[in-house]
Amino acid sequence: MERPAVADDYVPIEPTRSVPDSVRDNRDIVWTALLLRGALEAALERFRPHVTSINALNVFPVPDGDTGTNMLLTLESALRAAQTARVETAGPLLREATRGALMGARGNSGVILYQFFAGLSEAVDDQTIIDGAALARGLVTGARLAYQAVLNPVEGTMLTVLREMSQAATSAVEADPRIAAALLAARQAAIETVQRTPDMLPVLKHAGVVDAGGQGLAVIVDALAAFATNTEPLIQSPALDVPEGHLAEAMEFLDRLDELHGQEAFGYCTNFVLTGEDIPVDEFRHQIQELGASAVIVGDRRMLKVHLHTEHPGLVLETALTFGELDQVRIDNMARQTRELVAEREAARTHAPEIPIGIVAVANGAGLIRVFEGLGATVVPGGATMNPSTQDILAAIQRLPQDRVIILPNDANIIPTAQQAAQLAHKDVRVVPTRTVQQGIAALAGFNFAHNLDENVSAMLRAMQNVRSLSVTQATRDATLNGVTVKQGQWIGLLDDRLVAAADDLGDAVAALIEASEPSLAELLTVFTGKGLTAARTHQLVDMIRARWAHLAIEVIQGGQPHYPLLLALE
Repeated sequence: MERPAVADDYVPIEPTRSVPDSVRDNRDIVWTALLLRGALEAALERFRPHVTSINALNVFPVPDGDTGTNMLLTLESALRAAQTARVETAGPLLREATRGALMGARGNSGVILYQFFAGLSEAVDDQTIIDGAALARGLVTGARLAYQAVLNPVEGTMLTVLREMSQAATSAVEADPRIAAALLAARQAAIETVQRTPDMLPVLKHAGVVDAGGQGLAVIVDALAAFATNTEPLIQSPALDVPEGHLAEAMEFLDRLDELHGQEAFGYCTNFVLTGEDIPVDEFRHQIQELGASAVIVGDRRMLKVHLHTEHPGLVLETALTFGELDQVRIDNMARQTRELVAEREAARTHAPEIPIGIVAVANGAGLIRVFEGLGATVVPGGATMNPSTQDILAAIQRLPQDRVIILPNDANIIPTAQQAAQLAHKDVRVVPTRTVQQGIAALAGFNFAHNLDENVSAMLRAMQNVRSLSVTQATRDATLNGVTVKQGQWIGLLDDRLVAAADDLGDAVAALIEASEPSLAELLTVFTGKGLTAARTHQLVDMIRARWAHLAIEVIQGGQPHYPLLLALE
């Protein structure tokens, strides 16, 4: 199966196989920078074939399982940073990989995988090599950071697997300090804990699956252990060599991001890496931001990665040279049409009333994007079937002229990523934790430009609670959840992310879903039609709803969202 074409600046990471055999001979004892890079390459190579099967480990039989895709893209981002890092020791290399994982983290699983890297990096620090003791300490720290990152930690998930891995590795290195000993113990604990996740979390047992994030973590540590011992992984790869479904959609999503980047840019898109011994980061950031727009500057006092849209790239580079040395310089000239379009937007903004608070919202589907933009939000493409990364959301925040920003994730799995972006932004950023696009639209309706940031956040939190989110799609597999038995291919209805209805006919599923949502207490039903739902079928459904619930005012909007023919908001 051929991988879909993607943008030039996003290519699949392939192993460099740059680790000499003489170095590989000692990989069971300690890891140098070369071995660490080789281990990460091996982990990615072994993980990729598992993406489809991990995506399928979804509690709900709906077509938006994306745990495997999120972990793959986060892992790729970490490896890309490691492969381009100009360092020669393990500690600094791991620090660069961690930074890559942070910026590429997507969804709950990606954020927790970043914490896995962060814990290892904190434990290794500036060490030239990684031994078993450092790895065990890193796993312990990673587990602690992961539990802290989740608002309401639940056992039987990826968190539990990471904690059990850390405990097993810690016990192992007391008797055997080799890195292989720590990884073998962690692998065994991961595999056994994943198998026990249904016993710890009833919803997994009812769905007949193990935890997807835990399985992904087990695959990664299995690959690392196999690399350390020069053996084959224990977890067998599925038959497919290249993941299907959501990975292809992920690549298309990244292409769309690249297109939007071009539409919103102006002048020259300038990218470079600045290195130095003690870079005054705040002063550098202040000077660079004065020279352009859409600035994204990440890193530390020894290395900064810079992205800027500017009319004078030479001046930017000359200014940067006063702070250190330049590397990986790339300057792209934006199309004249793009510059003119943005100039028109800037002119319109100049004559518009000043808006003190910016809003970033995540949405997928042309119609839904228009709705959010019409309500004043800057949209980051993405949603249930493809989560944007930390860097995607951070870039949107940085592009806004306002110093105060509200983020609407509009998906439960995007909330952790939004929170990471908010922490990284040098602005006052708040996350209103909307779990659906319906909640996001309701929250925006509660926004008032005359109110301050705290007042608006409170108002939006109240507004999002006043809507019930209804979703209709087709089941991807047989399942029994919440007392509802579903057969693959049936139409199913979810109420506030809870499965409540299943039927062979779309109309029957819609009727059962609305009936379960206490429609007598509501006044307005907004229907967002998705891809593939014809106008004739939409009219039939609306007529059926009007006939049964005549008191409801009904508004129909072409949302264009994938996978969900109908999203409904009941208020």
